[in-house]
Amino acid sequence: MGKIDSDSKKRLKYLLVMPRLIQNIGDGYSFPLGIAYISASMKKSGHDVTTLNLNHKTGDASEIITDIICEKTIDVVATGGLSFQYGTVRQVIETAKKASGKIVTIVGGGIITGDPEPAMEALQYADYGIIGEGENTINELCDALEGRMELADVNGIIYKSGNSFIRNKLRAEIKNIDSIPFPDYEGFEIEKYLQSAPPGISGLNVGRTVFMLASRSCPYNCTFCFHSAGKKYRQRSLDNFFEDLDHMMAKYKIEFVCMADELFARDIKRVKEFCDRIRKYNISWWAQFRVDDITPEIIAIIREGGCRVMSFGLESADNRILKSMRKGTTVEQIERTLKIVYDAGISFEGAFIFGDIAETYETASNTLKWWREHSEYRITLNLITVYPGTYLYKYACEKGIITDRVKFLKLGCPQVNVSKLSDSEMTELLGNFMEAPIAATKVVASPEITKIECASGRIGMSGKCIVCGKENEWDNIKLFTMNFIPCAKCGQKYNVPLFPELRKNIETNIGKLLKRFGKLAIWGINYHSSNLFKNSVIMRNSSVFPVDSSESKRKMDLYGSTINSPDIIDKEGISAVVVAVPVYLTQIQSQIQANHKQVQAIIDICKLTNPDFMDSFTKSKKN
Repeated sequence: MGKIDSDSKKRLKYLLVMPRLIQNIGDGYSFPLGIAYISASMKKSGHDVTTLNLNHKTGDASEIITDIICEKTIDVVATGGLSFQYGTVRQVIETAKKASGKIVTIVGGGIITGDPEPAMEALQYADYGIIGEGENTINELCDALEGRMELADVNGIIYKSGNSFIRNKLRAEIKNIDSIPFPDYEGFEIEKYLQSAPPGISGLNVGRTVFMLASRSCPYNCTFCFHSAGKKYRQRSLDNFFEDLDHMMAKYKIEFVCMADELFARDIKRVKEFCDRIRKYNISWWAQFRVDDITPEIIAIIREGGCRVMSFGLESADNRILKSMRKGTTVEQIERTLKIVYDAGISFEGAFIFGDIAETYETASNTLKWWREHSEYRITLNLITVYPGTYLYKYACEKGIITDRVKFLKLGCPQVNVSKLSDSEMTELLGNFMEAPIAATKVVASPEITKIECASGRIGMSGKCIVCGKENEWDNIKLFTMNFIPCAKCGQKYNVPLFPELRKNIETNIGKLLKRFGKLAIWGINYHSSNLFKNSVIMRNSSVFPVDSSESKRKMDLYGSTINSPDIIDKEGISAVVVAVPVYLTQIQSQIQANHKQVQAIIDICKLTNPDFMDSFTKSKKN
């Protein structure tokens, strides 16, 4: 375990690092509030804190971290993230340890809280893990490191002791979250963030978007969900929230707010007050709701209050599965609420996630049938992911479905089958919902590209809504994501088409990459990338290897191609990988770099839309 010399009781120097979440500098991303809250709490307590947001720094992340450690003579490096961000979190602390053996490393967030011991073992270079909310814990841990408190008295931490770990008592949740300082947005370069491309959540591409919280945790305990901020649902007072917003508006001229709450609000009184108060700012906002909370009265209030998109956790269109998930909602409530919102012209999003413990071919077929009958709602179709800390994760471990918890985390929490579906049934189901969004979702009339930015994988386009007839223009649309584009007038949602000219450029560049490298892996199979393989000779070339970490997907037939595990990269000696799910490029890249050392090139599929890609690629390799 990393230790600080205790005889001097000196004030230590801390570096807080936000891991890299983007593919290219200038890309949008969902701003992680957790580390910004930690920074604010540490600074308020008087600690010497340097902050680093790798999403706005060009160059190699390890070199950047090492340079700051040396320049600032840092004693302690802290970072954090979610379970699927294992690779980028580990990179931060591994770099810190290699920069100086005396460095103490701390990791927090869902990656630790979900299953602390396996996470600490997988991360390897972490001296301390923070379990649950970190604002008070981090300050007490700092006091212990600086010799003013006994380590054993710091609740909410886990740390190394020889070849095992010690987990101290759990820390009680912070009852009054108004007592927490406002997030240290400035420390993580919020102005650069606001000038970057929009985060692109839910089809929205609004500039100067900030993430804010009005509550923590959730009063429900769905089997697929884990509340890293604790089990008790707590709300900020609206006075506290709007004081924070006043500051943000005055200093940064915010145009849009993403409410990062797991559940925005339950009672109509609070919703009404929030909408009344936010209206004067003349900004729009996004938030997550439950279908059983919605009434026509609430919808009218929300629309007048400037809500642009409502997000719903739908999960299934079969009541047996909703009950098994402990969702507390019904299909009837889903139907009623979505019709109310759709008729009101408010854009909304939701997802069905297949593969619950009780899922059968019948229940899955019922959900898919409901989806086809309501394709105008553009509900996303996904498999359940079993994240550490959830009931499903504990079930999978107990049943031997997940046999190695450390390896599971290192592989990025790949999808596993915990349902009653047989392998063949799961394969057929996956094939169905890979095809369904392309076949059944409405297509905007007369689509045209207005702008292409190949470097960032974004386009602008125009088109006519087939429901209300409005001519729309959309900007900053990220390709190969699960986003939709909404009609500005009626909210009708559309898929982002892969225009023929872009498809042609991708196929041409795939051919050129094959000539250069001989073999190519395409990592990440969803309905966007699978559509590339359909009717494509070059994509089904025997030297192109589709790859996915999901065991269920690997049993699918991909238009005649086999979907392989990542092991195929080593087995076939593949030295170039195209990442077909750009939103996970950073995580996949870190996994490739850790496990497949011979890979020379990791390429964002969006860059292949550029007809001159190979020229720039060749120049970069020469340099």
